[in-house]
Amino acid sequence: MEIIEEKVDGNILPRLHLLKEDTGEYTQYRIWGTEIDGLLVWDRKIYPDERGYYQELIKTEEIEKVIGRPLEIKQIGLSYNEPHGVLRGLHAEPMDKIVMVQSGKVFIAVADIRPKSPTFKKHVTFTLDQTDHRKAKIAIVICNGLANSFLTIGPEEVNYIYAVSKPYTTSEGKRAIKWNDPDLNIAWPIKPTIMSGVDKENESLRDLFPEEFSQK
Repeated sequence: MEIIEEKVDGNILPRLHLLKEDTGEYTQYRIWGTEIDGLLVWDRKIYPDERGYYQELIKTEEIEKVIGRPLEIKQIGLSYNEPHGVLRGLHAEPMDKIVMVQSGKVFIAVADIRPKSPTFKKHVTFTLDQTDHRKAKIAIVICNGLANSFLTIGPEEVNYIYAVSKPYTTSEGKRAIKWNDPDLNIAWPIKPTIMSGVDKENESLRDLFPEEFSQK
């Protein structure tokens, strides 16, 4: 089983194991697993020519073969962000998400806040650098029950795509964890300077799941 834990094409990826691969000339893709069940990385071949390039970004039937259930995309959204210091998260809306960086450079942290999961309280981080707009995009599949976040860390504005399995309404009242939760202990590369008022007031894991931290 192939493992990656290194800088790849300007991106810093966590430890990954290959789950599924297609090596066809026009259908190439790879789906990787992480140490957190339901958190996947999906990369597809880019096809350049004299006009520019073409790359498929989302093809749910490929993901369905790995997660073993339907994955229906109901909405696709774009998040535009100022460079260097904007933080969004940690958000755990009750939906599956496929996210990708279209431009700019971000640090992404995904935490498992499913109390019955064997990896509860664990997190995985990525650094995705899309400052070269001609480089192939990487998609991250974040299944329901995981909390995702990102922090802009480069000199360029960031465009960040969300494809989600339920229509998004508002972050008000949705489950979220504070970015600097001590039980997660995420090693953010820089200190956030801009975030929403809601994200500043997010709860801690101990607030949400006190029974998981009580002595038994």
